[in-house]
Amino acid sequence: MRFLIVGQGIAGTLLAWTLRRSGASVLIADGALPGNSSLVAAGVINPVTGKRFVKSWRFDEFFPVARSTYRSLEIELGIRIWMEQPIIRLLATPEEANDWSARCALPDYVPVLANADDAGEWAGLVRPNFQFGVIRQAARVDFSNLLTTFRKKNEDAGLFLAKSVTYKEAERMSDNFDGVIFCEGWRGRDNPYFPRSPWQVAKGEALMIRLDETRGAHINHLLKKTVTLVPMGSSLFWAGGSYQWHFSDLLPSERERAFIQKNLDDMLDAPYTLIDHIAGVRPAVKDRRPLIGKSDAHPKMHIFNGFGSKGGSLAPFWAAHFAAHLLRGEPLDATVDIKRFSAPL
Repeated sequence: MRFLIVGQGIAGTLLAWTLRRSGASVLIADGALPGNSSLVAAGVINPVTGKRFVKSWRFDEFFPVARSTYRSLEIELGIRIWMEQPIIRLLATPEEANDWSARCALPDYVPVLANADDAGEWAGLVRPNFQFGVIRQAARVDFSNLLTTFRKKNEDAGLFLAKSVTYKEAERMSDNFDGVIFCEGWRGRDNPYFPRSPWQVAKGEALMIRLDETRGAHINHLLKKTVTLVPMGSSLFWAGGSYQWHFSDLLPSERERAFIQKNLDDMLDAPYTLIDHIAGVRPAVKDRRPLIGKSDAHPKMHIFNGFGSKGGSLAPFWAAHFAAHLLRGEPLDATVDIKRFSAPL
């Protein structure tokens, strides 16, 4: 079978790779439009979410698939993109510490959460009076390296169109393919083939900061409170991210810079240098589940989108699931099937 994938963020990249490994032919089209969240995201995979430290949806299923997928991509592409790195969680109040300890005592949380006596590699760099926890089975995926290397490989093989395909063009091109799959990130909210999808896209921003080389160079663990600090090498750290449900442009904003810096200053007892300020838009959905499946309006149009901030952990599993559906006719999981929104909202 032959497919056209429109969009080469993390979703498009993983689906293209998975389909090819299953024997399909894939052409990718991407115009490098601004606002792509995959290229500016830190790629953090965190097994718990929210203020109550609840385990992420189906994490125990998704994490092994993510690990296997990214390690296979490392071998195929000859790059390093998968880094399993614990997260040091700062606990600022007695209530937070109590909630954390309660979670740690639950059998289902023992593999992923633990109390800690200190800040580990961050000791001496965080403000006093915090208590500490450790999040295990956490990881970071180097999205930037993966996407740029995968694009170059496809360009060299003549399997990449460096252009933005319009919806009219996609419909004309569909005559030459068994299916056109839209992986266009937050711009999917304007896709006419999936008009009832309940998008809730969110702009996010992050700062790139540098710590003193003698103090930051040894740090490989992430640090999290309201914002997350992610080591990127050479004492450089990604610091974010924020959520803006209403925004007028795709540019970094002074308000979010101030928000992130205030939270950094609440966490760190160490000077840092601001290197860059970046922004992207997450393709989030109101029910926080991906959008996968075929359009009711056109039999050749499909969607693989809506992964929000969890794309690193979700996309490998659902790419394999969708490939099995497209190539072997296996049924789609109803929780992600786009048809859950077929009836008018």
